[in-house]
Amino acid sequence: MAGGAIVSGPGGRTHEYAKGRITPFVVLACFVGACTGLVFGYDIGIAGGVVAMPEFQKLFFPRVYEATMAKHESHDPFCKYDDPMISLFVSVLFLAGIPGAFLGSLTNNRYGRRPTMIIGGAFFFVGSVLMAAATHVAMLVVGRISLGVGVGICVQCGPLFLSELAPAHLRGMFNTQFQLFITFGIVFAQVVNYSVQHSPIGWRLSLGLAGVPALMLMAGCFLGPETPNSLVERERNDEARSTLVKIRGTEAVDPELEDIIEAARFARATSKGSWASLFERRYLPQLILTIALPMFNQLDGINSIMFYAPQLFDAMGQGASQALLTHLIIGAVNVVTTLVAVLTVDRLGRKFWLLQASAQMMAAQIAMTAVIATQMTPTGGLSPSATIGLLVVVCVFIAGHAWGWGPMAWLVVSEVQPLHLRASGTAFGTIVNFLMSFVVGQFFLTLMCQCKAYVFLFFAGWLLIMGVFTWLFVPETKGVPIEAIEDELIKKHWFWGKVMASVYRAADEADARNPITSDLMAARKDAAALANVKLEQDDRKGS
Repeated sequence: MAGGAIVSGPGGRTHEYAKGRITPFVVLACFVGACTGLVFGYDIGIAGGVVAMPEFQKLFFPRVYEATMAKHESHDPFCKYDDPMISLFVSVLFLAGIPGAFLGSLTNNRYGRRPTMIIGGAFFFVGSVLMAAATHVAMLVVGRISLGVGVGICVQCGPLFLSELAPAHLRGMFNTQFQLFITFGIVFAQVVNYSVQHSPIGWRLSLGLAGVPALMLMAGCFLGPETPNSLVERERNDEARSTLVKIRGTEAVDPELEDIIEAARFARATSKGSWASLFERRYLPQLILTIALPMFNQLDGINSIMFYAPQLFDAMGQGASQALLTHLIIGAVNVVTTLVAVLTVDRLGRKFWLLQASAQMMAAQIAMTAVIATQMTPTGGLSPSATIGLLVVVCVFIAGHAWGWGPMAWLVVSEVQPLHLRASGTAFGTIVNFLMSFVVGQFFLTLMCQCKAYVFLFFAGWLLIMGVFTWLFVPETKGVPIEAIEDELIKKHWFWGKVMASVYRAADEADARNPITSDLMAARKDAAALANVKLEQDDRKGS
């Protein structure tokens, strides 16, 4: 497999790993982990469509309903949805997701990945019930807060769960299932919104059906496995071996298990506690990537479309019903193009798609600005041809996120963390992402009101910065065993390796003085030497 050449660090026996086969058990396990994306995606897709429903507006936001129904020029089409309570209804989920992610990291370390996902599903289910039964805005917001805690837990845990179950040579494909299921959740929500829009209780059905993916997640967790890494962290090595046998489809799992155990021993010997260690100088590159990539995941502007596409196209002159249909088309494009990432990530890599998406999305944002600025009338109308052109450009933008910054940002963040930082590192990345999601969700409608057609140039500027950052500072993790990424990619990176050289030397010297870590380091060097001999023999045979 692609990672066979990685021979140092935890993961030094990678050349001995059995590829095994994709078993029904691992398919079930990955479906369970990916359902965390389904939960998240449903909530992303549901809010904007519900806000566009007249019955919902009349009950909770009468001023917005009046502005939406008005056709005269005194109502600026870019500003009719600029209501702070609508923005709060959409965005408070992500603010609540921040303590949810922190809670998820604590339960991950203490109880494991599977119980953590059950807790997240329970919060999400309670929130869906509260929103479906809401009679005033406060009850809606409380329901969204409960959803947010659940989503924070699930988003922190899902990619982690998937990355730890996947074999190294298929880890990208397995982990992008999270993003794929987000798109499934979005489309499911959009289909529900479009189907129930004319019912007086349509918005209650839309919000209440959020409980369905939550129930699917909880039921799956009772049937699926715990990850071997989590079991080893809690010193349940026999159970970890049994799980590896089930998910790899072979008894020849001892080399992989030994690497996981070694990584856990090294972590316990060097860690001061996962959250404290996250901010140690030796892990500065991982910390910077953990902040930057989830932040960029939102600053590409994706949720300005996913949250508010119905409001955007309504402002362009479409009615509420047509805007919901447009939202559904965008969601379908999101699903199809995410499949491209799933099928190619382990062949083309993470960095390729991040760079390609940065260029494509920036061009699309500029084109969206040009269409709106040149074709829109003062009262908010676009000609049919201009509306189709805008939809095409939006779909190009969505495609870039779907095969680029959507799955790849989460994938790289989950991969670059060493074992003892994996739960806290992914939790911290989730917190950063949710904070930026809250900012975008809370202020985009106001930004659209102020900037009019030029609002998307803000995101285009960020996409330029994102492309440059990726080119310079993001390592390619394709095919590298997850336990070996720190030694093989971070420490040998052209920039991080030079800037952090003295820090790494000091850390290695400290590890060498520690009796436990010095033995582990010696074992890794021996494994590396043996693996290099094997690789040289394979090269001679190949020639």
